[in-house]
Amino acid sequence: MSKKTTLFSKLKFLIIGLLFLVMFGIVIGLLVTVALDLKNSEAQNLSNSSKEIEEIDTEESTISEETISIEPETGEVTTPVDDTALLIGRDLPSGVYKLVSDMPTAFYRISMTPQANFIDIKDNDVFSKFTYIKVEDGDYLTLIDADAIPLDEAPVTSFENIATHKNAKYLVGKDINPGSYTVYPDDKYGFVEISNEPINSPSNIVLSSYISSPISINLVEGQFFKISQSKITLNQ
Repeated sequence: MSKKTTLFSKLKFLIIGLLFLVMFGIVIGLLVTVALDLKNSEAQNLSNSSKEIEEIDTEESTISEETISIEPETGEVTTPVDDTALLIGRDLPSGVYKLVSDMPTAFYRISMTPQANFIDIKDNDVFSKFTYIKVEDGDYLTLIDADAIPLDEAPVTSFENIATHKNAKYLVGKDINPGSYTVYPDDKYGFVEISNEPINSPSNIVLSSYISSPISINLVEGQFFKISQSKITLNQ
């Protein structure tokens, strides 16, 4: 083999080696770049996750502060009272109230808790114009389209206007005179109730009945007389 051929072979191997080194460097550079990008991406995701966790913790802390309170003296944890419910003994004194309304129908509910689950409800009713209730300390009173007036300050509802109040409760001796009356349904059916207290309890009920024909009743002073979809006339 001549010297020329040998030199050419050496140059050939040198060029191939240089190309190999260049390619190897490019590959290594790409791998390093990808690795750095992955690392930066993971760091960014971790940062975002930390921010989300902090936001969630802050939100939960805010909700917790809004929904519970701790009594400083006793350390007792309590939930706030529903703003729509009046706590008797704090917002209103206990006693008998006349509820009055300018709306065609109104509503009241007396319950043992502000949430008023079914088992906590002591009394509730839909009425027209006015009715009577009795509340005790610790009760929660919810009113819709109605105002509560203490019994000794309550206005008198004249018996002459009873035909315009077909779903109401009267105090005998104040709104209507004691005596004998006939009650008859305004339509096919009506309802009449006489009680010794303005609270919906079986022990206080003197008469409670749906009627489909006229009935005669006797009202005594101090009783509460309720009618629904009915009218009454004084017996002569």
